[in-house]
Parts: sequence; structure tokens; C-alpha cells
Amino acid sequence: MTDGQDDSRGTPRASEARAWSLYGEELSPGAQVGGYIVEGTRYRGSVSTLYRAKEARSGAPAALKVMHPQFAAARSALRRFQQEAETLKRLKHRHIVDVLEHGTLADGRPFIAMEWLEGRDLAAELAARGPFSARETLELLEQVGSALKAAHGAGVVHRDLKAQNVVVLAGEGAPRVKLVDFGVAKLLAPEEHPGAVMTSTGMVLGTPLSMAPEQIRGETPDARTDLYGLGVLLYQLVTGQPPFQGTTQVELEEQHLHAPVPRASERAPVPAALDAVVGRCLEKRREDRYADVDAVLVELRRAVQGERQGRTTQVRALGLYVEARMGVLVDDATLDAVDAMMEHARERADAVGLKVMVEGSSFLLGVAALPDGADAEREARRRVLELALALAEEPARGAGTARVRLTPTLHLDTATLRPDASGRPALGGGRLLRLSAWTGGHPGQGVVVTEAALAGLEDTFQVEVLPGREGLCHVTRHAA
Repeated sequence: MTDGQDDSRGTPRASEARAWSLYGEELSPGAQVGGYIVEGTRYRGSVSTLYRAKEARSGAPAALKVMHPQFAAARSALRRFQQEAETLKRLKHRHIVDVLEHGTLADGRPFIAMEWLEGRDLAAELAARGPFSARETLELLEQVGSALKAAHGAGVVHRDLKAQNVVVLAGEGAPRVKLVDFGVAKLLAPEEHPGAVMTSTGMVLGTPLSMAPEQIRGETPDARTDLYGLGVLLYQLVTGQPPFQGTTQVELEEQHLHAPVPRASERAPVPAALDAVVGRCLEKRREDRYADVDAVLVELRRAVQGERQGRTTQVRALGLYVEARMGVLVDDATLDAVDAMMEHARERADAVGLKVMVEGSSFLLGVAALPDGADAEREARRRVLELALALAEEPARGAGTARVRLTPTLHLDTATLRPDASGRPALGGGRLLRLSAWTGGHPGQGVVVTEAALAGLEDTFQVEVLPGREGLCHVTRHAA
């Protein structure tokens, strides 16, 4: 039997089998979608899958969003997906992802081809580097606000503004962002689009962590709904966490509907004027919020510029990043060991004057401003390096492949010194808190120190330059 023929038992043709292998529920590399060739799967969501692809003629990278087969026949889901494509085609803006093409596959599945954004979303950026300073946040929200203003001007409400839907583009210089995922966007029209997700409080679309009260109540959104999301994002960028958190969706909804807005200045070194901006964005009644995006940005600029006028300084500061590395097996005993070791690391950091500014379940960042004078500064760095070595030398906890070890990294860079809510000087953002720039080169054992933090201490410890990792050194004690 040759390819392309059926045998007497009804075996599928080889070409059909190959088509199924390429165009099954998940598209395989080589599948052609419109003018694009699939290269691989990047993210599988509940309704659609995102693929990396290339333009068939030029080879230029692209992102393909393809609806899952089981939803292609659902009128409401199909309408939402097609609406996203049409919405993005209308919104040509430097801070909104570009649509290149849209259409349907042979089996009826719709797709959207978009520009490929090299970078990571703001949620991943926050997880990697910690909170942003007020000034950095303003620079980011100027761009997000510009995108929202363009959308509102075109009669579109995003309705799902959150850190995961803002992509920070890779590259040098000041961060540049693009707004993505208009999958639940709504045209500013009288009729309500069907197909919303049912919750305990009504028909709503959006993400619980950033959902406006009117969305929870199932009311028709307008541009002020996005201002609520902008306030949530503002709070999250400067504090590292959303203003409202809960263990269930119902608990989150109750907080958005009834809980007072927490003050960002109580959790981060930002001016009290910024609290007022967050508070007005997060008013429960949309009538009490700002009138539009421009009004938000005007007040945010005033808050940040007031902070900058003679009240902030840049200081040299030392950062100690400690991460608990776990083995292959992770069970309850392993997680208990991680908790105990991180609590011990926190206590030791506090004892040498390090303020823990960023903390997660398996990592923390302790920061201290360095004293004036070369000798005093060198002694401060030596003391923190000794702590890092002590943490790295502690016996691993756990058993077998579940053993946990601490891996410290030490760096010196600039940080911002500004008054806290009580008026006392406090360390804030700055280059030192950009963790992704200096915490990614640890080999998994011992202490890693950047050249800036090690300067003048090379003779005190055993130093080995890490191959292929410019500016990073592996440091141990001199042999006795």
C-alpha cells in the first residue's frame, strides 16, 4: 500500500494522519495557520492556546492565539474571540500589541496572529525584582495610561487590566510596555455582550484580584471600570502585592465591594499623596472615581514629583539575596524545612542591620545603606559577606532528594532614600531592587558576590571568577 491510499480495513490515509498530527487539538510545529507556521506552544489557557510562530515568507516571529476546538462551536465564546481580533485591529498604538492577521482554521477554530513581544509581563517582573519605586511606577503607568486612553477614545473598555496583561519589552534603557489580552474587552455600546462567566454575585467578566465593584454586580462597565484596574495596578507595583487578597473568590468580591482601601505608604516607602490617588481610583462607586485616565495621571505626577523635589536621595546600598534551593522531591517536610531556614535567614539579616524589603516563600532580599568612609563601608560589606558564608555553610535540611540549601548572592548598587509615612528616612526602590539584573547566575552552592560588592575584600576570602558569568565571583573562606 502506498501513501495516500486506504487498505481494506479502512485505515486512514497517511496524509490524513499527518494532518491530524499537525492540526490536532494542540497544533504541532509545522502547522500552517493563515500566513504563519507554528514553531511551538508557549501557553495553554482555558479557552485558547498561544503559540510562537513565524511569518511564512519573511520568517519574522509572531504570536498565534488559537481557540480550543470545544469552544469554536459556542456562539458566545466565538463572538468574544472574534471581537478581540476586531478590537485590536482598531487600536493601533505603540503601547498596545499589534494584530497582524485573523481568520479561522479548516475545522472552524478562529485564530489571531499578533506581533511577538520579547519580554515578560509585569507580574513576572515583580516576582523577579520586587516592588517598583514611585518614580519607576509613574514611568510605567504613563505608558499603560496612554494605551487605555487610546482604547477609551476608540470606544473600548479593556475590563481586565492587571499585571499579567502588561508586557515589559526586553531591551536596554527605560522599560517599555505593551497592553495585551483584550479577550474580555467590551465596546462602549448600549447592548451587553452575552457569554459572561457566572459568579456568586452575578454575570461578570474579568479577574477577581482586580475586578471593579460594578463588574462583580454584573453592571455594564465603562471607562471608569478600567480606572479601578489602574488603581489596583498602581498599588501592586509599589507594594509588590494587590490591595485585596482572599482564599476564595467570594472573599475577594466582598473586599472589593465593601473593604476600605489599604494605604500603600504603610507597606512601601511612597509618599502619602500616592495613597490618595490609589484611594480615588478604588472608590466603590464609579461616580466617585476620576473622570478619565488623564485626571489619574495628573494626580499621580503631582504625588511623585512632590516626592522628588528635594526629598529623595540616591545612596550606595548593599543587597543580600537569599534563596532556598530544593531538591527534586518536594513534600510537606521539605516545605517546613524551607520555612524554618528562611525564618532563620531573616533573623540573621536583621541582626546585621539588613532590612528585608522583598520576601517570598523561598527567598528574601535584605538591604542596608552603606556608611560613609572607605574603611567603614568595607567593614560593612565584610560583615554581610561573613553572614552570607555562614548561611551557605549551614547543613542542608531534609533527606535524600528533598534536601534544602541556602544560596546567598551579594550585590552593591544604588537605592533610593526617602521619608516613610512617619517622616523617617527609609530605603525604597532603585537599581539594587532590580533583582533580575544580578540574581540569576548562582550555580546552586556557596556564595556568589558581584565585583562591586567584593571590591577591596579579594584578599580576605578565596575568590573564583564564575566562567561565562561576567562580573560574578564564587567566594569561600580561605583554607585553615
